[in-house]
Amino acid sequence: METYRIPQEFFLRLHHVRPRFKDDVENVLFYMANEIYKIGPKDSEEFKTQLNSSIQLFPGNSRKKDKTINNWRTEISALFGLIQHGGGQSKPSAITKNLVTNSNLIEFFRYFLYNFQYPGGHLKPKESLVLIENKVKFKPAQFILQSYIEGKKITGKDFGMSQAEATHCIFNDLRVTTGHREPKEVVNLILSNRKNNIDYDSGGDTVRYAGDILDYMELADLVTLKQNNKYYLNNYQSEIIFSIIKNDKYFEPFEKLYDTRHLSLKDVAETTNAWYDFINSNIDDSIFSADIVSILEGFQAEETEALSSEDSGFINEVISKLRDESKKPKNTKEIGDIGEAITIEHEKNRLTSINASYSERLHWIKKIPESLAMGYDISSLEGVLDKRRYIEVKTTLSMGKINANSFHMTPSEWSAADSLGQSYFVYRLTISKKEISLFIIRDPVRMYKDSRLDMTVRDGVDISYKEISGTYMELCR
Repeated sequence: METYRIPQEFFLRLHHVRPRFKDDVENVLFYMANEIYKIGPKDSEEFKTQLNSSIQLFPGNSRKKDKTINNWRTEISALFGLIQHGGGQSKPSAITKNLVTNSNLIEFFRYFLYNFQYPGGHLKPKESLVLIENKVKFKPAQFILQSYIEGKKITGKDFGMSQAEATHCIFNDLRVTTGHREPKEVVNLILSNRKNNIDYDSGGDTVRYAGDILDYMELADLVTLKQNNKYYLNNYQSEIIFSIIKNDKYFEPFEKLYDTRHLSLKDVAETTNAWYDFINSNIDDSIFSADIVSILEGFQAEETEALSSEDSGFINEVISKLRDESKKPKNTKEIGDIGEAITIEHEKNRLTSINASYSERLHWIKKIPESLAMGYDISSLEGVLDKRRYIEVKTTLSMGKINANSFHMTPSEWSAADSLGQSYFVYRLTISKKEISLFIIRDPVRMYKDSRLDMTVRDGVDISYKEISGTYMELCR
């Protein structure tokens, strides 16, 4: 079988930093963002010392050498822009703040793909220099998304793409990365190669960089990897897709370097700090917020065979209420809304499972308007002597299963927890297409005083918890 080769004069292999935590990237990113945010602005050396200590505490890192810990810090900073530098200081980036505040990893990866380009500050200056000298100017997510759309136009059906096809027909071909070959031409090349049974070099090291971008696109809920090892476009994300396609903004400090005669390494290196400012500008939640209802529907679709009729009914009930725009405010797709909707259904089922007579008191379970600033989201019943249960819901969204063990409480939430004591509960929900997990912490202030969870004061408090802090619960369905 013939193997496809890019003509040598057009071959230039693209690559980027590959974090050594790639296979656990969602868990690591969420952990690192929270740790970086806790540190806050610091002298760069002090920031580095504190962050290295936090990295050492991540499960599995306790015995790793300093070089490995340093690599974790520099890799995550370079690729994802979680840290901004300048004037001898380092600080959490706007992207970091957004991830910590919104607990939305899908949104995070959408921002990443929106800005990611070659060349870029995620590369070493000498690597960017080579790309600039070769006139590379390329946004991979943008081009791949355009290719999917062209593929559907040409074939009349959903078009899939493998990592090998993306590598050899897109990433490593200068005709593409310098803007001299259009997505339509790439699709026709891929289809021609398939028709003629032309193979590709699919070695792990060869396809890993294009594979990374496709994987990140899957974590952004833009594509889905199917059993034929091809990635397909998620057509229901058309608004997000076209936002990325229409983004023609490139890193401005590089623009003038393309025409610079006798370009030097120093010229490129001097742009590094500006790169982190560039990718952290224009953070707009309205563009890339995830439709969490679709994630919940995806969870149900993937688990159809495993879900009992009771489980399926529970999910359907939540989806139905979130879809009912006449009874819900317009922001029903926000993470907090879906977490609260799941919690309310859980509470109703929990109470009626304790005593069927509670079906007449379910109207007591209420969502508390944010404007009241009560310090909790839901007022429910304990199930014993009509005692109240006050619930603050903390929800995190991702595509894959994550082990999120931290959250932030506002001053009013912490104050309410302190005054309400045993009647105050935190419901920690993690939602993905893989799992919906519920961890319940009762009386978090007492848990802190008993050293069963960690608390750091920061505009309210940051909470880090462990298994002894509370209890994992099955959703009552």
